[in-house]
Amino acid sequence: MFTDEKVAKIDEMNLTPDTEVTLTYSECTDCSLHDETEIEQGLQELSVVSEFADMVSQRGMNFTDAYGNNVIDELVENEILERKVIEEKWRELDELDEDEEPWETLGEVITEAINDNFYDQNVVESDVTRFDIKRGEIAFSATIKTTVGAVLENTPSLAGWEVTVPFLGGTFTL
Repeated sequence: MFTDEKVAKIDEMNLTPDTEVTLTYSECTDCSLHDETEIEQGLQELSVVSEFADMVSQRGMNFTDAYGNNVIDELVENEILERKVIEEKWRELDELDEDEEPWETLGEVITEAINDNFYDQNVVESDVTRFDIKRGEIAFSATIKTTVGAVLENTPSLAGWEVTVPFLGGTFTL
């Protein structure tokens, strides 16, 4: 059985199951600013949206945003995604045999919904740095929270994610 290195490190720390774990995924790329398509360029070149979507689509993780709101519920409330689509994708996953792959995962559905409604969502942030009148850099980031108990129970792959936990009166980042 595969165990993620960061999950193993969290397990070694002997934290209580209700200890908060903060996950951040971020990337940046150069972009052209002369035609005001930097968001679209970032969506095409960066994987932040799909990494975020794949992570939050995992059942049992109960991811929240910086304000303590359930991420999936926020996507529904902000009309980025419909609740029935989420439930349908989870039901399809339950009905698959162990060796079968779904035709379209919930992560793929969330990715498409965020990409199509990027300006209406508030879960993936963007930041543009201007170098001059034509050139710049676009950065995307997503920060979500869960608990040590959820991480240890579900053992998600945390590769590429910055993982922060409170530890000995400070914070420990993996």
